[in-house]
Amino acid sequence: MARKKTFIVVFSLVVALIAAITGTVYNATQQVPEFYTAALEFEPAEASETGEILEEQVFAFSNQVKKPRRWSLHLTDRQINGWLASDLKEKFPSLLPETIEEPRVAVRGKTLLVGCKYKGQSLNSILAVSLDCFLVEGQPNVVGIQLHNVTAGSLPIPIGKLVDEINTYAEKANLPLRWQQRDGDPVALITIPSEGSEIEGVIRIDALELKDGEILLSGQTLKTEAEKQKEAVLETQEEVVEAEPVLPVESS
Repeated sequence: MARKKTFIVVFSLVVALIAAITGTVYNATQQVPEFYTAALEFEPAEASETGEILEEQVFAFSNQVKKPRRWSLHLTDRQINGWLASDLKEKFPSLLPETIEEPRVAVRGKTLLVGCKYKGQSLNSILAVSLDCFLVEGQPNVVGIQLHNVTAGSLPIPIGKLVDEINTYAEKANLPLRWQQRDGDPVALITIPSEGSEIEGVIRIDALELKDGEILLSGQTLKTEAEKQKEAVLETQEEVVEAEPVLPVESS
């Protein structure tokens, strides 16, 4: 009888401990990061207005890079979130997986915070990840995205799971992706195309800068070697024409 009572007591304690841990874990997954709460605070009219501003800037930028010149793109996380709130679902309804809803971003110092609602079979939570974005030295137009912390609510998640999800999504989207390590963190390497059918030159990114609330991208579109040679030939021809002596006109 004493053994049976002891077993019941121990079993009850174990069940209580499991319940407490489960409850703690669940509560942790339901915590909402402060940056995500702030990023959701948008009136529909403001979201639409800031989304339109972002589209106008991106459209102007896409025209700038087509011609040989210097160019830059300056965006705020407020503009990005406005577009995500008002335009993403309407204009790109199949872009995100069914498990992902309401993605938002925030730039804190040099760190990019990305959050979203995740609705899976065994987990409903706010997923968040902190990233560093930078140009890879010695590799033209290669952007590195370093993954730091991944959380579901306030509960840490192994970064490897996020890497697997990113690889799956990149493969479906036909997005070339490479990985390397930096300070013990995985870094996704993405190569930005330097040429295109409508681009009259070669794109070179000079700077990618993040600071509180802002993202700045700058660079230039350079003339191709073929275009430089063509211009040199034309300049030579013009110089020859200018150097030719002008013969006097004989009067009859």
